[in-house]
Amino acid sequence: MKIRFLILLLVIYSCETKTEKSISKKTKIEKPITDKIEIYNRKFFVGDLDNDKINDTAFVNYKWNVITSEIECGRNSCDIDIEFKDNIPKISFAQSLGIFVVKTEDVNNDKANEIIVFSRTNEGWWNNISIWSFKNRIWHMIAKTNAFISEDKDFENRIIKEKGKYYLIGQDKWEEDENGNFKIIKVKLSN
Repeated sequence: MKIRFLILLLVIYSCETKTEKSISKKTKIEKPITDKIEIYNRKFFVGDLDNDKINDTAFVNYKWNVITSEIECGRNSCDIDIEFKDNIPKISFAQSLGIFVVKTEDVNNDKANEIIVFSRTNEGWWNNISIWSFKNRIWHMIAKTNAFISEDKDFENRIIKEKGKYYLIGQDKWEEDENGNFKIIKVKLSN
């Protein structure tokens, strides 16, 4: 009998659930705004930009609003910085949905290291494409155009060389060729 009683007590107390004090509906807990923001980092390996014999990385940071699942700076776009290590200054972009960075060769023969940056606009799949040269510890934008980029292959072949001259290839979003494709734009990069 004692054993049955002990087993019964054991069963009763082991099934008991403990609850924490509940918060009344009138009590509102507010977290600081920083708790609502999630930082999303993306990095791109861009080779040795400052000629210190160490490969560099471009860091792109996005601030994402967790509550509304929207970019913090607005519904469509946000100001974004591309940051590097201490001795390489950042590059800032206004009104961008995303950034893609690629190392490229010296396209303007200035003996400096250069990158190509794709900055997604709020106009569908259009990207602003710019080429930046890092010379004398300063970034110089040497060319800019637009392009329609909907697949990974659309990032390729944006710089071509014809007759010893380099060109940045983009597209005119307002004009079509005879096949109904966006008209190709060539921006000369070298003299």
